[in-house]
Amino acid sequence: MKLIDTAKSCFEKNFCAKSTAYGCAPGRVEVLGNHTDYNEGFILSAAIDRHVVICGRAVPGENCVAYSAAFDKRETFSLRAPQKNTENFWVNYLAGVVDQLQKSGVALGGFEAVVISDVPLGAGVSSSAAIEVATAYFLKKLFPFEMTTERIALTCQAAENKFVGVNCGILDQFSSAMGKQDHLIFLDCRDLSKVEHIPLGSGAALVLANTCAKHDLAEGTYNRLREDCFAAARFFADQTGKQISHLRDVTLKDFEKYAGELPPDLAQRARHVITENLRVLAGIAALRRGDLAEMGVCMSASHASSRDDFGNSCKELDIMTACAAGISGGYGCRLSGGGFGGCTINLVQANKAESFARELKNRYEEKTGLQPELYLCRAVDGAIGGSC
Repeated sequence: MKLIDTAKSCFEKNFCAKSTAYGCAPGRVEVLGNHTDYNEGFILSAAIDRHVVICGRAVPGENCVAYSAAFDKRETFSLRAPQKNTENFWVNYLAGVVDQLQKSGVALGGFEAVVISDVPLGAGVSSSAAIEVATAYFLKKLFPFEMTTERIALTCQAAENKFVGVNCGILDQFSSAMGKQDHLIFLDCRDLSKVEHIPLGSGAALVLANTCAKHDLAEGTYNRLREDCFAAARFFADQTGKQISHLRDVTLKDFEKYAGELPPDLAQRARHVITENLRVLAGIAALRRGDLAEMGVCMSASHASSRDDFGNSCKELDIMTACAAGISGGYGCRLSGGGFGGCTINLVQANKAESFARELKNRYEEKTGLQPELYLCRAVDGAIGGSC
């Protein structure tokens, strides 16, 4: 991979030494399953052909030194007592993984590393998770330890939850670690062993459209929405007397019976999650039938639910989805990821992907005056580590 070679050259230039190991992890798109992961529901995602590579070598002592090519910054943190960096936030994703690996009993040493990426930053395709997963695979190669792919994903999730301070679910890290070429990833977030790879089909392509609206989940909004979901789940447990720990357990029938007694905002959050789980299952059934048009209907309905019920869309995302409607070759469009900015994901006919992207770009520019970034993506395999 060209990006790995670039990372090797970058390391040699910045540290005047040869690298010995690398970790490489892809970004991801969420195709269906918006904010369902921490509600122990269902997700349908894809690892995409945009990657983070972390490349470097072990060094004596307890210092971890990392250089980011994207920010042209070098940061050092202590192996034994990693501290959150408030100035150069990117290094927290590496330090958080170091912190969590050590807390799980992994023996690590000091290292020098560079971070190289072609994952769009701030676009909602989880550059943060890609950094975390790439770090884990880099360290696994540098200081060999045994850990399953599932456990690596969970460790990286814990790094973001406990060190970075974003209470994300497992979607991002798991998708980056568990991708499969030309397949979508179906995960039951209650039982991570129940991962399944669903063929996307040769007639389908994914077009990622970056609205260029600011995307930042670390400011508290994400965590507030998460707490709303948990509060709603507690309400339904009390009302129904059933074993309900998460919104995953609430049926649509029970929601319709009791939702009128909830504060309106909590009822809306709950309705989104409950119906989104149903859309994931319907989308998978459509893919298995080869019905891309019905899959697109599920995606468009998902965006409407995120916009109207969950409240995690924004003006630019709504304009982008509206602009996609009616373009030849398009099946469906929705926001991807946490929301509040970032990207939409478009399911399109493969032979019309380029013309679709051009028309979408033109329409969005005309409506907003902004120049969006359009990416034709393919589903790829998950993270790897290797020797240089």
